[in-house]
Amino acid sequence: MNKPIGVLILAALIAFVGASIIGMGLYFLTFLFAPIEDLDRLYTLMVSLVGIGTGGIGIYIAKGLWDLKPWARTTSMILLAFAFIGSVGGAVSGKPAPIAVVIVSMLFIVYLLKKDVKSYFSDSYQASLKSDATK
Repeated sequence: MNKPIGVLILAALIAFVGASIIGMGLYFLTFLFAPIEDLDRLYTLMVSLVGIGTGGIGIYIAKGLWDLKPWARTTSMILLAFAFIGSVGGAVSGKPAPIAVVIVSMLFIVYLLKKDVKSYFSDSYQASLKSDATK
């Protein structure tokens, strides 16, 4: 089964970011939870749980991209658009990390909009995958 290399790279990148966010959430929960005061402890718990959940969702989206699920393509484009919009201010001020996020997110959005890449996520391609799997 041939998958577009750009989709696999994007899936790997999203999975890496998701795993990193889970790792940060676990780090906060493990090492920063005990030595702080009660109100800050609640805040740390909330940030940790949101981080772990967000990372899990990222890994789920990456799996959907890897499996060429149409919903994953759409969701990825929406999240990339949010990353693009959220980084424009930092990019305009000349900060290197937001500039990189703007460029990478724009490139992946354009890539996912290409007709040949979009066809991999179509119902007809998904049906051909299922028929190949049953043979």
